[in-house]
Amino acid sequence: MGDVRDEARTPRHAAEALDVAHAVLRTLAGPDAVAADTGIPGGPDGAPRENLWTPSGFAAVSLAFSGTTARDPEHIAGAHAHLLRALEAVAEGVPAPAGILSGTSGAAYALLIAHRATGGYRSALERLDAYHRDLVRKTLPAVTDGPVATNHEFEAIYGMSGIGRHLLARGDRSREELHAALDYLTGLALGDTTVGGHRVPRWWSRSAPKKGQEVELPDGHLNLGLAHGIPGPLALLALAWRHGVAVEGQREAIENLVGLLERWAVPDGDGLHWPPFLTLGHWAAGPESLRLPWQRPSWCYGAPGVSRAVQLAALALDRPDWHDLAHRSLLPLLERPVADWGLEDAALCHGTGGVLHLLGLLGEHIDDDRIPAVRDELAALTLAHFHEDHRFGFRAAMTNVLHGADLSGFLDGAAGIALALDAYANGGRAHAEWDMALLVN
Repeated sequence: MGDVRDEARTPRHAAEALDVAHAVLRTLAGPDAVAADTGIPGGPDGAPRENLWTPSGFAAVSLAFSGTTARDPEHIAGAHAHLLRALEAVAEGVPAPAGILSGTSGAAYALLIAHRATGGYRSALERLDAYHRDLVRKTLPAVTDGPVATNHEFEAIYGMSGIGRHLLARGDRSREELHAALDYLTGLALGDTTVGGHRVPRWWSRSAPKKGQEVELPDGHLNLGLAHGIPGPLALLALAWRHGVAVEGQREAIENLVGLLERWAVPDGDGLHWPPFLTLGHWAAGPESLRLPWQRPSWCYGAPGVSRAVQLAALALDRPDWHDLAHRSLLPLLERPVADWGLEDAALCHGTGGVLHLLGLLGEHIDDDRIPAVRDELAALTLAHFHEDHRFGFRAAMTNVLHGADLSGFLDGAAGIALALDAYANGGRAHAEWDMALLVN
């Protein structure tokens, strides 16, 4: 399926989206003030500042200034100020490696987007290239005959899929290490293992999806979300293939991963949806017995995040049937009123902003007239969450927090929402490809 984007169509709320994105950037000026004001109003301070997506992540806020299309001097200065603080945080004490969105890797990713936006920061970025090359050499897990200890080994946020996306963006500087990461993911995709007397994919994790579920899931799980599961490796393998980077077995690995997702998709009217994860009981009973309910759309779990991973695979290997699979996974959304989707805030991870951005990417290759109209509805809902009296314009919905939290960061906070609105207003594409870390581009 070819590019079906209507280049002549102006998004209905483009002007307001740009105005609000710029208003958010104004609230994010001044690293010290942003860090001090991030958190739950009247509650405890935010998490450590070196984490990219956490409340006081300087690297996260710099992305908003670098990744929006406006190149006003104050935006360049804002990106630089937050970048400096992010690098200072790294220099104070290198945190343990924790994926593309955290610690030294988070600062490196912010530098990468700033470099793409301005052409600067070359020497600093090259120094962190060496860090990533060394990181892969020292921490790349071995492919064994057993299940993985945790999804953190391979996933998008904490694992090798996210780090691999950064390596892919850096081209020949890290090609050897990228090949090693692709070999590792391919090895997992091409084998299986035994858990509780059942043959399961090597992606099976001995850990539970969330802390507190260990008793409920003593045999572990197979994670099907883009953030923490097998769609992350699928997206990286497909993106690398499209960039002309491949290792032995990579095509078969892509085919196996899409096959898994196709097999375990739950029929939903004329479409389908994906459960967040499979238990050993689900696996033993087989996909025909799976009756898990539809859940809210998001980047992290289900459509349209998983839909985009499948679409990237379709584009990589020229598979019309996979294009159709991606489209059918959107039908349960497109056939429901947007107000019934269960989206509680505007965030990238599981709010209107993330779904808005993903549907823009998916709509480039899906010929469905409902997508542009739904995106306008999502933009309107996102804008409706904006309030000038909130510290950063938007608040994040949180369990047991009545009025939400003032979060400044990327996945759950105002920085990510500003980026999504800016991309919407500019035809759906992310300036400087800030969305690479989401493994959607």
